[in-house]
Amino acid sequence: MSSKIKYNEHIDRYINKVKSGEIIVSQEVRLLIDYVQLKLDRDDVYIDGEEINEAIDNIEKYFPFKLLDWQKFITAFVVGVFYEDGSLVFNEFFIMMGRGAGKNGFIAALSFYLISKQKIKNYDVGIVATSESQAKTSFMDVWNVLDDNWKKLHKFFKKTLEIIGFYKTKSKLKYYTNNARTKDGLRPGAIIFDEVHAYESEDNIKVFTSALGKVQRPRRFYITTDGYIRDGFLDQMKEESSMLLKGEIKKSKLFPFICKLDDKEEVHDFRKWEKANPSINHFPDLKEEMETEYHNLEHRKSAKIEFMTKRMNVPSQDAYDLVAEWEKIKATNQTMPDLKGVTCIGAIDYSDTKDFAAVGLLFKQGNKRYWKHHTFINQKSLDANNFKVDLERAKSEGLVTIIKDETNRPEHIADWFAEQAKYYHIKLITSDLYRINYLREEFDKMGFNKLEIARSGTKTHTMLRPIIEDLFAYENIIYGDDLMMRWYTNNVYIKRDAKENITYEKIEPRLRKTDGFFALLHALQFEEQLPKQVNIKPFKTMVF
Repeated sequence: MSSKIKYNEHIDRYINKVKSGEIIVSQEVRLLIDYVQLKLDRDDVYIDGEEINEAIDNIEKYFPFKLLDWQKFITAFVVGVFYEDGSLVFNEFFIMMGRGAGKNGFIAALSFYLISKQKIKNYDVGIVATSESQAKTSFMDVWNVLDDNWKKLHKFFKKTLEIIGFYKTKSKLKYYTNNARTKDGLRPGAIIFDEVHAYESEDNIKVFTSALGKVQRPRRFYITTDGYIRDGFLDQMKEESSMLLKGEIKKSKLFPFICKLDDKEEVHDFRKWEKANPSINHFPDLKEEMETEYHNLEHRKSAKIEFMTKRMNVPSQDAYDLVAEWEKIKATNQTMPDLKGVTCIGAIDYSDTKDFAAVGLLFKQGNKRYWKHHTFINQKSLDANNFKVDLERAKSEGLVTIIKDETNRPEHIADWFAEQAKYYHIKLITSDLYRINYLREEFDKMGFNKLEIARSGTKTHTMLRPIIEDLFAYENIIYGDDLMMRWYTNNVYIKRDAKENITYEKIEPRLRKTDGFFALLHALQFEEQLPKQVNIKPFKTMVF
């Protein structure tokens, strides 16, 4: 049998099962197999089979499960694939798979190996998550294994509920949240980021990874299901993985193991679920629970979103009837022209004086619509909520102003329009009925006497629907590089009644904001009052 092994028994077994169809995988995993084979075929790469076997045997000796084929496949690349100079071929591992696949137990097992049998001195492993309970999940898996085998292992390990240490290598396992005060003096060998879908940006991740390199063979692990935050760190990792697997990135040590449906319609074929959850055929209770959830989807809209996002790794926007696909929303990031002196419609969405208030200007040229936006956020709202968007970046790019006042007073909004009026011809300003009287007095003081009521509801939204659809379908709505507007738009779904009339609604009532998109809807009601614009010249860069 050994004569038939090309690379390593654990690597070959998984590859052969995938190629024979015994294991059904995503297109990304198929591309990964092609990619790693190119790496393994290089003359300067070698495989340490003894190290791989020792890691697998050690894990299976103490952990209450046998490693599955996909776990052994990844383990081989984590611990046993090197360049001839002894450096790792892969030192970043991005593992995305459906909930229930056992990724936390697997990462716990790898942590156990890395601090002990790897035999590297002071090889500390840190597990990081956005919440303490999530950060402790894999840590406690290791703690429980030690506790179950304490009579035998107490001579080799020390353990508390905060730290696990291996005496011989002086290596430690700890868990962390995003509290910066806990990071002082960090000298890790490996950092594990758990549920990276919860990170709006890479900022906190950089704080931890910047400490790597002080110990030999540094590694990074990112484990996750898909999530609800778009434009965040997870989307960045998925995009980088896609470029790598397509051959667009040539020099990388990233190993992306992405388990997902290739098409959302595959959810109706139970055999295809293995693409998203590589463990499903080994966990009968999990399979039964997922089948139960599936049969509830028709009647429970929110359950469908959760099932598709967390079980199938098909992002939530594909489960909803959204305003536009994410690729079309990203297409709003086109170069803004020089709009100085051009006639426009102003709009305001301002429902709560202690929350968000979005303002904007709508310009038109032919089929194109240009939307210049700004958001005011009351500090009280930020104190009470953790919005899933990178507000620090938005502030630095001039898209957001934080109001440290009891309310977002009308003068904040009126001042913004007064400033814009220095550069653009604002024909009128529109706001919803709910706040227009609150705003009118302040606008009158500044000479804006054309404050119009914007309508909302089924009749108005149904009327606007073909306009919205065309603007996104043909990529004719342009925000510039505006992460807030992309976020707002992605948070809106289309709700239909029995007569196929529609309203635009917020996906989630508290942490997903839609103010900027609704301000745009207000403006579009009056766009016929805009003249057809001519001679709008391209402008290389424009930061609002």
